[in-house]
Amino acid sequence: MADMSKRSDDHRIESNPLVIEDSFEGYPLNYFNLPLHYRDDLKSVLIPYGLVQDRIEALASRIFSDLHIHIPEQLICMCVLKGGYRFFSDLVSKIQNENRLRNDRSLPMSLEFIRVRSYVNDHSSDQLEIMGLSDLNVLNNKHILIIEDIIDTGVTMAALKTELEKFQPKTVHVVSLFTKRRKDKKCIFKPDYSGFEVPDHFIVGYALDYNEYFRDLEHICVMKESGIAKYRVTGDDHVE
Repeated sequence: MADMSKRSDDHRIESNPLVIEDSFEGYPLNYFNLPLHYRDDLKSVLIPYGLVQDRIEALASRIFSDLHIHIPEQLICMCVLKGGYRFFSDLVSKIQNENRLRNDRSLPMSLEFIRVRSYVNDHSSDQLEIMGLSDLNVLNNKHILIIEDIIDTGVTMAALKTELEKFQPKTVHVVSLFTKRRKDKKCIFKPDYSGFEVPDHFIVGYALDYNEYFRDLEHICVMKESGIAKYRVTGDDHVE
């Protein structure tokens, strides 16, 4: 008889990111249904929507398998708005599916929402602003899963986790749909779970924006330089 426990280990879903190589420039736009008002601003489709959904489903299964054993109490799922709302919604929904499918144990969850501002145009700024959760004392002795869309330099997430840990939660885990492989500097923060590691492109779509545009794209796309210039803000305007 086959060793089923060993087979289970061999097929354990990977929590580390699926790596998109630097040599991969994406898929041609004409193979996808994209909003006409953005076509001239995009270079390629880096990750199709369907692949994003499949990876989120895999992450949900891995997170459930890891946490439902070790967290008997409620898990606070914390959405980092605005870019994280699509990922947050889909991930939580797929974890709920795991709750319905598993007969041995479930993972109770509550939902919280915060906003973190750190971007001006296509660069991460040095200033961090955290909004939401007026009473952070509710995190004391709780289990937290921070759900983020993308980790770039890691400065923002490192600062956020440090701030939350001041309120002495039991555990803090971080899941990011994307981590960026920067050319100019090394990312200082590694999430516990990650969907994709992407090259040093400015990507938009699936609620990732550029100055509040492109959130309505379904696919993850690479912007053209001309598109970046077109939607660039000027002066002292600050965006997420």
